[in-house]
Amino acid sequence: MINHYQYDCIIVGGGLSGSLLFYGLKSTHPNANILLLEKNSKLAGNHTWCFHEGDINKFENDWIRDLISKSWDSYEVIFPRYQRTLNSPYHSIQSNKLHDLLIRKYPESILLNSNISSLGENEVKFSSGETLKAHCIVDARGWKKSESIPSGYQKFVGLDIKLKRPHGLKGVRLKDVRVEQIDGYRFVYILPWNEDEVLVEDTYYSNSSELNTHDIRNRILSYVEREGWEVEAILREESGCLPLTSSFEIPKDNGPVKLGARSGEYQPVTGYTFPQTFHRIHVLLSLKEMSTEVWKQKLNQIQRQDKKQRAYFHFLNKLLFQAASPEKRYLILEHFYTLPALIIERFYQGRLSAKDKIRIFVGKPPVSIIQFLRVLVRECYRILGTY
Repeated sequence: MINHYQYDCIIVGGGLSGSLLFYGLKSTHPNANILLLEKNSKLAGNHTWCFHEGDINKFENDWIRDLISKSWDSYEVIFPRYQRTLNSPYHSIQSNKLHDLLIRKYPESILLNSNISSLGENEVKFSSGETLKAHCIVDARGWKKSESIPSGYQKFVGLDIKLKRPHGLKGVRLKDVRVEQIDGYRFVYILPWNEDEVLVEDTYYSNSSELNTHDIRNRILSYVEREGWEVEAILREESGCLPLTSSFEIPKDNGPVKLGARSGEYQPVTGYTFPQTFHRIHVLLSLKEMSTEVWKQKLNQIQRQDKKQRAYFHFLNKLLFQAASPEKRYLILEHFYTLPALIIERFYQGRLSAKDKIRIFVGKPPVSIIQFLRVLVRECYRILGTY
């Protein structure tokens, strides 16, 4: 029987995970026939993605560095009672630059404004009736509405701002918690693009998904004024709301390979998909065979290996949203950033050792002891299957 496959791999969804996989395949398998489909007129949407050097430095994937828009040598965290600078490289990928790079290098392998009606393990059907077949189909279409209720949400509004004078920042301000703690744990995040342009993002760890962009925009401008900076122009605005879960919903195994947020695999406490997605792409690129069946088997194996890591991070989410009062949630993170830099690095990767997990809880819990014990008891009952 002859298999009429037009492509080795078709990737559906040109967001972060789909674009990373596409560029990785193009870089490491130059002779493979790869197609990237995106429903919108532009790849990658309107986003800024960031990651730590530790997320990628153990992998020999030079191609990922082609996609980095800006890098910094350090980042700082500022809490009401604690301030620290960590001399660890930090990187950013800007969606507009990602789009421009991929379109410029591989225009013949990207199809924008794609109207997909259905996906199978080896075929993509368009609303027009056309069908394309491939050895491997990857669904990277981003977040899918979950049936489970999140513990909370990480939501934000960010403004790219042109200032009238230089801001004077030396590196990234990852968290500035010297702001009013409203709607949960709140901090301001700053990326200095150059001496007079910054991304200022106001972020909330909240029980509600509601995002009042008007009020948050005004809070950002008040923060900028407090820093003594004068706004010349607002260049761009982005916003988002990421669900933070306390359990893992295993996607159905039928259909195509699922990658990125679509797979449900992300760092549960931060909501970020980059470390987990990049690790999975690194593994997929090393496989000799490009097929839906082989890729799904490998990703399922990784999913099983990560089970204990997910359980621990889900427990942390329960502490954050159930044991800590909203206005005091920042105390958990203030305590966390006093830990050794390598533990912080592994936390973001979602790769904590057993000693790391214990070390995070050394000392007096920065939450109500009673609430802590209640969450702990409920978690023990859940694990034992009696709750």
